[in-house]
Amino acid sequence: MIYKWMLNKIRPVAFFYLILPCAGHADNARDWQNVPDDIDILFGYYSNINSNTSIDSSLPVDNASVDADLYILRYARSFNLQGHTAGIQLMQPVANIRASLDGSTFNGDTHTNNGIGDFQLALVYNIFGAPALNSQEFRLWTPEMFLTTALWITAPTGDYDKHKLLNIGANRWVMKPELAFGYPIGPFWIEINPMVSFYQDNDEYLGSHHLAQRPLYTAEGHFSLTVNQAMWISLDSTFSKGGETRIDGRLQNNKQQNVLLGASLGFMLSPQFGGAVAYTDTTQEESGSPDISTWMFRVQYVW
Repeated sequence: MIYKWMLNKIRPVAFFYLILPCAGHADNARDWQNVPDDIDILFGYYSNINSNTSIDSSLPVDNASVDADLYILRYARSFNLQGHTAGIQLMQPVANIRASLDGSTFNGDTHTNNGIGDFQLALVYNIFGAPALNSQEFRLWTPEMFLTTALWITAPTGDYDKHKLLNIGANRWVMKPELAFGYPIGPFWIEINPMVSFYQDNDEYLGSHHLAQRPLYTAEGHFSLTVNQAMWISLDSTFSKGGETRIDGRLQNNKQQNVLLGASLGFMLSPQFGGAVAYTDTTQEESGSPDISTWMFRVQYVW
């Protein structure tokens, strides 16, 4: 019975894990599966990121080489909303950035920046396949095909200096609606997550310049396998397109298109405590697109 209890705890952990909104904002496998009502989860993340972007990975910087340590504290709670599973998430990142900008006014020197990233709020609601269940009902329920929606809201609360090219905060609001579809096949799960990011203009880009960015469209795919009742592994992929920018009304001809591939592993060490490890790397990108590789380590506690 202890293994069945652990399995029931794995599902709520997966539902509320959404990795690195400040660094590419990728989901992991099994992130959106159903959970019992009134579950609380506290997460701690550490990620090492190598890229040609600042922490805001939707905005690449020409000739940049960035190494960043990203820490995220996150709280999530599930609840019953008209018979469907719903949830709310609060997330606060902190980052340390080391960057060199070849051919720029920085003359290739390495510069560092430490500070607080932009605060994020997520509102989650299941459309079908994840009925609201108490803990006892959930233990008897069989996972099924599901469709869940989420709205991510990023507030411009992070550290931002309008005279710097590389910042931890982005100085703009971001709205990102997302759909998450999952289909179980025996011990396997197939999941597809399309999303689109809408960006507010930044009127303090490099001083007093006006930065605008077109929507960025992203689709993720995950193929995961249940190894045992306390562990799963997954192959992951992400495709992004769009996000072209304007500076003072002039198109920058930097429309993005890139593909990331990776793998992840999730585990539970006890009914309440678990974690995950993931690696992603850019395998194909057009000029002006993010080129990112990321190692992520996560721990979480459920109550």
